[in-house]
Amino acid sequence: MTRVLKILSAACLTALICLQAAAGSQLTVDRVLENMENTSTRLVDLQADFLQTKVMALFDESIVSKGKFYFRNPDKLILDTVSPEHQQLIINHNKVWLHYPEMKQVHKLSLQQTKGLNALFVGFGGSVRDIRSQFEVEITGVEKDPQGGTVYTLSLKPIEGTPAASPALGLKKVLLSVPEGRWYPVRSEIVQSNGDRSIYEYSNHRLNLKLSEARFTFSPPAGTEVITHQSPKGVSE
Repeated sequence: MTRVLKILSAACLTALICLQAAAGSQLTVDRVLENMENTSTRLVDLQADFLQTKVMALFDESIVSKGKFYFRNPDKLILDTVSPEHQQLIINHNKVWLHYPEMKQVHKLSLQQTKGLNALFVGFGGSVRDIRSQFEVEITGVEKDPQGGTVYTLSLKPIEGTPAASPALGLKKVLLSVPEGRWYPVRSEIVQSNGDRSIYEYSNHRLNLKLSEARFTFSPPAGTEVITHQSPKGVSE
C-alpha cells in the first residue's frame, strides 16, 4: 500500500509540475499583441474560406452562411457569401458596398471611421495597432488546437470615448481566437449591445497572394439599383 501511495504521489507531483510549466509558458496580453503587430507588418494579403453564424437574440435563432474572405493590408476586405444566397460585402478604407446580385441592388455607405477601424478588421492589418488604444484587452482562454498548437482567446471591450465605443456601432465586445505562430485571428466573435452575435470562422488560409487593388473596388453591374446611405451620427468623420 505504501508503494502505491508513493507512486500516486509522484504522479500527482509530476502532473502539477507540468501544469505549472505550461502556465509559465503562456504569453501575456502585451506579448500576444506584440506578435500580432509584428505579423501584421509582414502580411500583404490573405484569402480564406469563412463560415459565419449570426445569432439573433430577439428571435432566438441562428443564420449560417459561408463563402470566401479576402483581406488586403491595411484596410481592405471582402466577404463574398455564396450560401444560402449570394451577396458581397466590400470594404475599401472608408468606402463600403453591400451588393445583392439576385436583387440587382447595392447599398453604398461612407463609414469614415478613425483609421478605418471596423469590427470585421480587428486583429488584421492596420487595426492591430489600434487595439491597445481603443479596447481593454484580456486573455480569457488558452487551449490547444488539433495539431497541438496554442490558441489564445482575446476579449476586446471598447474603451469609452473611443470610436470603437461609438453608439452607432453598438459594439459590446470582440472575441478573437489567435493561434501561436500565425498571430492573426482564425475565429472572431462580434457581440453587439443588443445581444446579437456574429461568429466568423476562417479556414484554408492562403497568405500573400498579391491580390489586386481592383478586386477591392466595386463597380455596380449594369441595371443595378444603387442606394446611397449617409454616415450615421457618432461615427468619426
